[in-house]
Amino acid sequence: MYDVMAGVRVVEVAEHTFVPAASMILADWGADVIKVERATGGGDPGRNLRLPGTGGKVNPFFEAGNRGKRSIALDLTQPAGRAQLDLLLDSADVFVTNLRRGAREKLGIEPAALMARNPRLIYARGTGYGLNGALADDGGFDFPSSWCRSGSGYSQTFPGGEPPQQPGSVGDLCGGATLAGAIAAALFKRERTGKGSVVDNALYMVGTYIMSQSVIMASIGAPRGQATPQAEAHNPLLNVYRTSDDRWLSICLLNDGWWSDFARHIDRPDLIDDARYASHSARAANAPALVAELNRVFAAHDFAHWRSALAGMEGVWAPLQNSSEVIADPQALENGFVTRVDVDAETSYLVGASPAQFDERPVGALRGGPSYGEHSDAILGEIGLDPAAIAALRATGAVV
Repeated sequence: MYDVMAGVRVVEVAEHTFVPAASMILADWGADVIKVERATGGGDPGRNLRLPGTGGKVNPFFEAGNRGKRSIALDLTQPAGRAQLDLLLDSADVFVTNLRRGAREKLGIEPAALMARNPRLIYARGTGYGLNGALADDGGFDFPSSWCRSGSGYSQTFPGGEPPQQPGSVGDLCGGATLAGAIAAALFKRERTGKGSVVDNALYMVGTYIMSQSVIMASIGAPRGQATPQAEAHNPLLNVYRTSDDRWLSICLLNDGWWSDFARHIDRPDLIDDARYASHSARAANAPALVAELNRVFAAHDFAHWRSALAGMEGVWAPLQNSSEVIADPQALENGFVTRVDVDAETSYLVGASPAQFDERPVGALRGGPSYGEHSDAILGEIGLDPAAIAALRATGAVV
């Protein structure tokens, strides 16, 4: 991990992925993150979500938002359990939560209460739909709240077709990354002013941000429609093409000057001065014909051929890779974009690293997510409780 957040303590009362991903990134950056889990039901519900074939020590749902943390299980509905949270917050720099307003009010963890006790606290809160409006108190999840409501799902649905499934936790993980950045900004402000801040993010907000171009288009009277079939691409040089062995390649030639170089790399120099394709406007006017031509070109050879033929091309291209290819991709591995996380001496997994690097080096050694209540005794000892006091709390169920 990095050291840019060394000495920063983060206390988390959050579940699933969105807000936990923010504090996980802070842990990657060197912060001490204490995950406070509920004392019933086995803690964070994300621990119990599993995809088929993912049994064993590594739970992708939980690990994606919780590596590198310490876990304490407290019953915050009991005064004794809630008192331990206050003691933790006395030494905390950051508090993060994604509980709904009703739960926050019931537990007494709204900003005014916590910052009255610790005015230097950075209070970070994630919601589904923001603090105002009819949906303010509704729960939210990534797919419906960030992907579907924002227009992402609509813009990727072909007319008359079914909406595509979300490829991953786009809103959760992008929301976690942006929330981590906002927390870092608030910590910087505190260094300048000595004052804490309240930081908010919402899944719907993340979705609308990701769809910024489409939102702008709608606001100027040019709303973006649904997805365009490959054969009907408006710009043939911003399209995908199938190889003879049923692989897909993405071609992204945003610079008009790349056309000649591209034509030579696909061994079709005759296309360079073809009047139908010689300029951007001509290619746009004859887009269906050029797409059909390029479909024939790419279908004539397999992926291995095109990987070699397109190497060194001025423009940008990429294969549509599956996750198994990603974790073996030298470009991802050599740059540390895919990195190892150690769960224990026998178990590790590969993960996409947090999207930032410091001091021109990869993040380095990372440890897996904590087991439920793994650090309860150690954390309580750090805030002054002796073994007898911890045992007494455990006997009442205030701590697990």
